[in-house]
Amino acid sequence: MAEKDNAEKKNGETGPEASEKDNALVLKPVSPVQRKRLQKCFEHGSMLSAKGEFDYADQMFRQCVGGDPGNLIYTQNLLTNLKKKYNNNKKGGKLSGIRGAKAKAGIKKAQRKKDWAGVIKSGLEYLHHNPWDSSTLTDMAKACSELEIADCQIEYLKMAIEGNPKDMALNRVAADGFANIAQFDEALSCLERILAQNPNDQDLAREINQLTVNKTIHKGGYEQAESSLDVSVEKQAKNKLTGGAMELTEEQRLRREIRRHPEEVTNYINLSNYFFKLEDFEAAEQVMGDGVDASGAIRATEELEDIQLYRTRLEILRAKKRAVSTKRAEDIDLYKRMKDELNKRELAVYAARSDRYPSNTKIKFDLGIRLKRAGNYEQAIKEFQQARNDVDRAASASLETGECFQQIKQYRLAMTAYEESIKKCTASDGEVKKLALYRAGWLSEKLQEYLNAEKYFSQLAGIDFGFRDVAEMLNQVSKKTARDESSGE
Repeated sequence: MAEKDNAEKKNGETGPEASEKDNALVLKPVSPVQRKRLQKCFEHGSMLSAKGEFDYADQMFRQCVGGDPGNLIYTQNLLTNLKKKYNNNKKGGKLSGIRGAKAKAGIKKAQRKKDWAGVIKSGLEYLHHNPWDSSTLTDMAKACSELEIADCQIEYLKMAIEGNPKDMALNRVAADGFANIAQFDEALSCLERILAQNPNDQDLAREINQLTVNKTIHKGGYEQAESSLDVSVEKQAKNKLTGGAMELTEEQRLRREIRRHPEEVTNYINLSNYFFKLEDFEAAEQVMGDGVDASGAIRATEELEDIQLYRTRLEILRAKKRAVSTKRAEDIDLYKRMKDELNKRELAVYAARSDRYPSNTKIKFDLGIRLKRAGNYEQAIKEFQQARNDVDRAASASLETGECFQQIKQYRLAMTAYEESIKKCTASDGEVKKLALYRAGWLSEKLQEYLNAEKYFSQLAGIDFGFRDVAEMLNQVSKKTARDESSGE
């Protein structure tokens, strides 16, 4: 009966409480149901952080880290968001000690009970007020060490050092932590900061020399069996034979995390990105396909779509080069068909994302581009008009709106959009401004508004006299303006 009770507790959805296993405290696995909930919180937090709503984002990220404290991506995003919240001022908010007093008490209470997950939860509450508080971060790092979640331990130690780089006691703790998990460069940096304040400490100098030797031995790449990949890195670091820990390759580390947390989509994304950087796109797509099957998460689906679209674009580039090289009709037709098929695929992808994220103006803009390519100008206009609310895309979206209006012969509306684009152009919108001036001048000339055409072409010529046929167009409208003036019109 006792064994059954223990099994039921193990399979529960109560979160990351520590349980006894081989006399070592480890985190209880997060259930698929809870992981899905945490992933939704993470996605919402990421969106809020991108919009500058750092307090609300922190609430989401705290739920994520509190629910899965061993998740490196959750931890990194929480700390990055807090840096943004405080403009990376390295000191947090005012009166943080007073406002975080309850959280500090919670840390101490959890430490007495050896509730390491509780230490992290209370620590997160304090970091909301000051994410660089060294004592809180050190306590959280120690809790991570007890729970054998080394990656997150590193993040808390790095954050503590950022805020207090000259604190000798902190550097000592951090050096030991880094060394135990084979992060030798970080450990050496900590010891060297201590040595700078105690240049005559011979024991410390010898320790630095020994750590440097351990680093060299470690980089020798001692081979170990596959089964050892999941052995605690901290325990390996204490191996007397090697003097250091085995450092997993990036691929091995990420595959290990996938084995440990098969429902965690971020692990698949990281491994896929690893292959993507190596330009092994087939492997990247395969990993994300596995991620979709294992998690069913929207993020995984979108990552897979992006990889597939990227691979298709590469194939189209090759088809274009072949068509240009051979000039054969069949190669040219194939290139055109592939472009059309890609646009249809992109149109479906961005339409789904636009429905999923109705306030994302970048997606609105991307969808508008695909609708325009497909000749659906009226629907494209609607998307571009929404995208104009994005300051970074206001000028481009207005230009695209004008081109669509021109296609459906709404010339006055097109002119208004071009003029709006010109006004909204910033210093970084140089090419957009030139094209908007050209479009406005060209359309004015067709509408026989030669003074306006001359004005726009003159502005463009002043910026780039070699742009398209602006010199010729300016010459033509100048003659027509002079003719109208001489005839008294």
